[in-house]
Amino acid sequence: MALSRVVMALPETRLAVLAEPRVLSCPADMRQNEVAEMFDKYNLRALPVVDGQGRMVGVVQADQVISFLREKI
Repeated sequence: MALSRVVMALPETRLAVLAEPRVLSCPADMRQNEVAEMFDKYNLRALPVVDGQGRMVGVVQADQVISFLREKI
């Protein structure tokens, strides 16, 4: 949820209305290149990692993706 949407919303606006309807995540077995592409495509700072049942098992941070990309150069 963008901070600007919260700040500019009327005081009576419910957070559910302001929240993004989609939740991005990646499966635990996704390749690093694909994860990096998601960060680029959606301008992410963090990405939840989920198992086969959709349960969160970790988080990939933007600095981890940057380190991965630097190693590739």
